[in-house]
Amino acid sequence: MATPLRTCVRCQIDILQATGKRRAGQSISNIRRQSVRLPGRLAVSRRAYSDDATANDHEEPREWASPRNPTLDQIKEQLGVTKTRVITQTQPRYAGDITGTLEPEPEITDEEFQRNHPGLGALTPWTFPLDGPYRTIDGLSDNDIGKKVILRGWLYSAKPGNSGLAFGTILQGGKFIQATFDKDNGFKNPHGILTVQSHTPLEIEGTLKYKPRRGLKFTTRSQITAISVPEDVENFHKSLEIIVQRCEPIGDPPKQPIIAGTVHPPEKRYVSMRTSPDLLKSLQLRHQVSQICRKHLDEEGFLEVETPLLFKSTPEGAREFLVPTRTPGQMYALPQSPQQYKQILMAGGILKYFQLAKCFRDEDLRADRQPEFTQLDLEMGFVDGTIVQKTIERLLKRIWYEVLGVKLPNFRVISYSHAISHYGIDKPDTRYGMTIRPFEKIVEQHSAAARTPIHSQWKYEVITQPSDISNSKLNHIVRALSDPSDGDFAPLRGENPECIVFKTGNELDYHNIRKQIVRVAPFLKESPLELERIIGAMASKNFLPTNHIVVIGRRKKEFNPGGSTSMGLLRKQLCQRLIQVGAMEQLVGWQFLWVTHFPLFTPIDPSENEPGQSGTAGYKSTHHPFTSPTLSTRENLLISPWKTLGHHYDIVLNGVELGGGSTRIHEAELQRTILEDILKVPAEKMGTFKHLLEMLETGCPPHAGLAIGFDRLIAILAGRESIRDVIAFPKNNKGQDPVVSSPGVVTDRQLEEYGIELKDKLVEGQETAATSAKEETLEVPVVPDVEGGEATEGTIEVEVPGESDVVLKDTSEVEEPVEVPAEEEAAAETIEETPSTPEVSVEEQLTANEENQTEEKAEAVEEKNPEHT
Repeated sequence: MATPLRTCVRCQIDILQATGKRRAGQSISNIRRQSVRLPGRLAVSRRAYSDDATANDHEEPREWASPRNPTLDQIKEQLGVTKTRVITQTQPRYAGDITGTLEPEPEITDEEFQRNHPGLGALTPWTFPLDGPYRTIDGLSDNDIGKKVILRGWLYSAKPGNSGLAFGTILQGGKFIQATFDKDNGFKNPHGILTVQSHTPLEIEGTLKYKPRRGLKFTTRSQITAISVPEDVENFHKSLEIIVQRCEPIGDPPKQPIIAGTVHPPEKRYVSMRTSPDLLKSLQLRHQVSQICRKHLDEEGFLEVETPLLFKSTPEGAREFLVPTRTPGQMYALPQSPQQYKQILMAGGILKYFQLAKCFRDEDLRADRQPEFTQLDLEMGFVDGTIVQKTIERLLKRIWYEVLGVKLPNFRVISYSHAISHYGIDKPDTRYGMTIRPFEKIVEQHSAAARTPIHSQWKYEVITQPSDISNSKLNHIVRALSDPSDGDFAPLRGENPECIVFKTGNELDYHNIRKQIVRVAPFLKESPLELERIIGAMASKNFLPTNHIVVIGRRKKEFNPGGSTSMGLLRKQLCQRLIQVGAMEQLVGWQFLWVTHFPLFTPIDPSENEPGQSGTAGYKSTHHPFTSPTLSTRENLLISPWKTLGHHYDIVLNGVELGGGSTRIHEAELQRTILEDILKVPAEKMGTFKHLLEMLETGCPPHAGLAIGFDRLIAILAGRESIRDVIAFPKNNKGQDPVVSSPGVVTDRQLEEYGIELKDKLVEGQETAATSAKEETLEVPVVPDVEGGEATEGTIEVEVPGESDVVLKDTSEVEEPVEVPAEEEAAAETIEETPSTPEVSVEEQLTANEENQTEEKAEAVEEKNPEHT
């Protein structure tokens, strides 16, 4: 049945109001909806009335002039119309002297179209039919066999058959179907499809059939009765073909040839989406998992709440993206996570919150990081972390069952100290052995020198792995791991490395073992008798088994060594290399575990170049500054804060950190103590947490939450190494979107509107300022204090390393420089990364910075928690 065309009563009301044709308060029922006719003689008029301006079009009454409701093709056949086309042109509507009647679409022939549009060449005007058996490749079923169907897609490839036969492959939705152009079945010019450029949008109409079974020969296609039975629903389309009766191009052919099997550059991401079934499946999987998450959490009583993306700068841990405003000196910051907003929701009584949240962090990029990413974020009130862990465990079990058909067992729980001591990393892969065992007690028992203050600070560990690998292959692996151009594992290099790797044979080679141990513990070289006793004790404790790979290492006896140790990283890399050479079996299965009771604070590593909480204590929050300390270690806060444990828990899968969460601080005084007294956050930064402290003072309930890195979760389910493979438009290693060339250069006029002036201007095509590592000068207008103090006119010069070359203009009209108060000058000095030289011009300072800058290779930074760094 033909689909009616009509105008919208709401649109006509808008037009009549704009032109004065309808007065305020006039009844809508007095306005008659105008009939819309099909072009020319094919007009089908009707009238419809509505007293409700908000009614849906498809629910309103209809009155047809034609009693039989013929289709468009039937009308054409009755009127003898051979070939007509309809041009649809979208034009702006103007509020002028009009009556509200819409002009009908003009109808022209192909000859008239080509004459009026000579520049379009062979393009045929086309419009979507009003009715027809349109199908998608994914939606084809047994019920469509033997029926006429219409498919729309891209011509992927075409090849000739015999003189009256040709074959084409139609691509749609990441799936392919064979189109057969057969002269015996009414297609006049089968080889005409060979002249159509690949990836031209087409509409084909024909009869759907099963493909003939391979190996059977028939005189004509009409004699074919054997069919290719589909193996499964997913691959059902592979057993089908469409016998084409009509083929019509419905779009421009590509200007540049798109060759099948080509790896397309990142700027052609849309072509990769079209031609790569794997990429499309990843996006479909992403949609499927998001629906499972929403459905499951809805069933558990969670409420999805969207939190703002325009936040403000707060020292939570990672570097932020700033968004300027037209108010001088004020900027938004894109949220690192919805952490503070979801805690505020708990105080507001939203006790079960979740959302698929967009988060932003200006940090070093690699395969598992993006400057903007998605996380499944949730928070629960009047609970502790155990309830949150059980909730997430139920959700992940459901995802794995519905997506992969795998029933997961209950998740194992280990502490941070257990993970570090046995695996050397806080996110261990427990699918293989190679556990770490300490033997410093053996060393201290048999060596007096090991008990001295100089040597007693070291902890000695060993890893053993049975293997029949040859010494030459193992030595090749060790050399590759320590090679700066390959593994670049520094602890293996030097005369006295932190770690050594060697192989034992059928019998222990004591000479080689002595030589290896002395490299790790050089002081034992002076006591050969003690060394012999140590080796004997190690052999008796099975620390030196025969036919094993042996790894021995040393590290300092630290309470909190961070996210990993040298032995932990070597264990991981050695396993990967052994699998590559076939000395270990491929790792399979899903090993989930919870890692709990992390240290509440971590020493700041200057090489990470991360701001932390901007405090001066020398350490930062391991998770974020809102994590609650455990009751058993709470007394260490003011005495030995680095020995305090937090109610922090990470969910780890096969050595990958999926997410993390914690029980939050819900006491205002404790939160203020951690920020001011422990982390020593400067006073001007404390003002950014004023809203949070006030919220906690209103009776905030105990609450806990967690966030899962959604991109990483999909990458694991899809079997992808990088999260870029499961994101529609990912950023590259420079933080740029190659499809739209963002970030882009802005004009001086745009910057002037925001009171910003660039020190070093960029032009299109240059590297963006974010990819450089210069030291620049920012002129920041002094703005009122967050507590309500008065603004001081003038500017402060602040040295900020690695940020963009931006100067915020001083919009205050001051003829003479105004002296900056001592308090604000001191505040500026606390955030200086490099001291400024007095009485030096900006040009001289920039020149000196560029001359002193050197290119250094970025040190690998451990993965950060998806919820917070």
